[in-house]
Amino acid sequence: MQNMSFLWGIVLGLLGVLLISFKLFFKFFLKKRGGIIFILLAALITGGAMIYKGGDKKKVIILGIDAMDPQITEQLMQEGKMPNLSYLKRTGTYSRLKTTMPPESVVAWTSFITGLNPGSHGIFDFVMRQPQNYLPYLSLNEISNTQGKVRIKTHRKGEAFWRILSKNKIPASIYFCPNTFPAERVSGKMLSGMGTPDITGITGRFSFYTTGPFSPEDKNSRGKIIHVGLKGKMIETSIYGPKIISAGLVKEAAIPLKIILASDTNKVILRFQGKELTLDKDSWSSWQEVSFDIGRIRKLRGIVRFYLTSTGREFGLYASPVNLDPRQSTFPVSYPKGYAGALVKRTGLYYTQGMPHDSWALTEGRLTEDAFLSHADIILGEKRLILEEELSKFKKGVFFFYIDTLDVIQHMFWRYLDTRHFLYEENSRHKDVISKYYEKIDQLLGLVLKRMDQDTTLIILSDHGFNYFRKAVNLNRFLVDNGLLFLKEGKKEGRDFFEDVDWSKTKAYALGFGGIYLNRIGREYYGIVDASEAQGLKQEIINKLRQLKDPQSKEAVVNNVYTKEEIFQGRYSKDAPDIFVGFNAGYRASWQTALGGTPGGLFEDNKKKWSGDHLIDSGLVPGVIFINKKLGLKEPAIIDIAPTVLNLFGIAKSDEMQGKVLFQDENK
Repeated sequence: MQNMSFLWGIVLGLLGVLLISFKLFFKFFLKKRGGIIFILLAALITGGAMIYKGGDKKKVIILGIDAMDPQITEQLMQEGKMPNLSYLKRTGTYSRLKTTMPPESVVAWTSFITGLNPGSHGIFDFVMRQPQNYLPYLSLNEISNTQGKVRIKTHRKGEAFWRILSKNKIPASIYFCPNTFPAERVSGKMLSGMGTPDITGITGRFSFYTTGPFSPEDKNSRGKIIHVGLKGKMIETSIYGPKIISAGLVKEAAIPLKIILASDTNKVILRFQGKELTLDKDSWSSWQEVSFDIGRIRKLRGIVRFYLTSTGREFGLYASPVNLDPRQSTFPVSYPKGYAGALVKRTGLYYTQGMPHDSWALTEGRLTEDAFLSHADIILGEKRLILEEELSKFKKGVFFFYIDTLDVIQHMFWRYLDTRHFLYEENSRHKDVISKYYEKIDQLLGLVLKRMDQDTTLIILSDHGFNYFRKAVNLNRFLVDNGLLFLKEGKKEGRDFFEDVDWSKTKAYALGFGGIYLNRIGREYYGIVDASEAQGLKQEIINKLRQLKDPQSKEAVVNNVYTKEEIFQGRYSKDAPDIFVGFNAGYRASWQTALGGTPGGLFEDNKKKWSGDHLIDSGLVPGVIFINKKLGLKEPAIIDIAPTVLNLFGIAKSDEMQGKVLFQDENK
């Protein structure tokens, strides 16, 4: 996926008088008979809708807590460990929240944004495909360079609720919401979230400097592994940035970096661009500013953090993905454009990268569990500062703030809860990590409650819950085994991006985290399945998936299987997978399936630290919703939030919105 798109270059006097004049005119007008008629006509023209007055102080605060799981939340509330959420449940409303199918963050949050089913907003998976060439692409956005001009393509369809609010002159403050890059024009402000790239134009790629020997695994790393040599007590290397074209060749922009091993064996000194930084072992640096030459006297500014992992026989230094400097970003990471930079003056530097937690560095052993957790605390600390600062300035309209901490902590530390996971440790000191971070989120909520007045509507929700992940399923191997996908002659396994697939014989293929497509004539470039055969073929696949058992545990691998007609409604349903697999807890589509690969076996034991997941049947991973008002919610769903927010400001939902209004009268 990291090769899919790269960045080359980043390239009040008069108003008072008017208001006074209008007020005098309006008072004079109402004294006349025609005034009443005028008001009645206006009401008829507007359809009797309640019009939001700019002077109103109505406020709605929404906290989006990615992956807050109902079972864990309910248990911790019962144990008295989440006093603020318990208070909300007692004095307001709590319910489980139906998520989307599939229960992927990018899908669910897009439904939250638009009030639309995936079939109407066009996002069906993190990874989707182009039928004309079968190649995958990231559904968040695409960044490309055409003749030196950077282009950003957004795949999300449908109108965001904040755009509708803006049309009605209602302020909206949106912070870090997934699928909001590039930042949109709103009647308020926005900081982009999930989907915002690092300085290279991809979702994020760390660097790791080591004196250790080369390993075959280095080639498959999600980071850039830089093997360095030690000359005396010095290492000379580089900090790498965006790709540039120089002398007709594409290369990485680089900054010289000198690493000096200090006399204290637990320290190093880093020198780059006239700066000198002393870094202790097992410590994170503060944000460091860097500047890359990208040609024609142009520079691109970024920020980076370092972590010193080892100074012993095998030296190790981690460098975060270089983030776009919010003070001078060519990419639109905020609206207004200068807002991201202005915020720095009040809160300090912060991650602009949409997914800042480096789970792959932990998975690969480049960072330890303790390093990862201290990094998670840094990110959460940055979010807390921004939340406090911006909440203190919030006067009216809608305030949305997104926090992804629980999602990543559960992905990486679920292995300490699941006694059947291959990496489970019975007496690990990390066994309570997940619950501790739930408590931190509850403390953050306490901060919000202290700053709220009694007339503010508060909504706290998650996009989905969580569950364990013990085995990966290679769906393309399942299709091979059932005579529906064929590899080229002599191939026993197929590489990513369907490189080894024989399309002349293939009737179905899998891509993403549970989607299966038929190789349809007239849709796929090499399609061989005609309309008359499609329905029978789909049913054949569904029947076989429902019969799939784990050969070791004898458990059913699949909880349910859906056709796109069952779960997707809307004009873009035609682009959806023909079949979607709702896995049982413990199973998930493999990483290879996501990119169109075909490994040799059907099942793989999940021995990775990424040990928890939510990419299963949506009914098994509902989210949560808390509201600070007593309400009778009947089967609330994440798709209902957008129309509900609009209703709070007297705005009727559009005909296109498929979500329902959870409560018609906020005072009930």
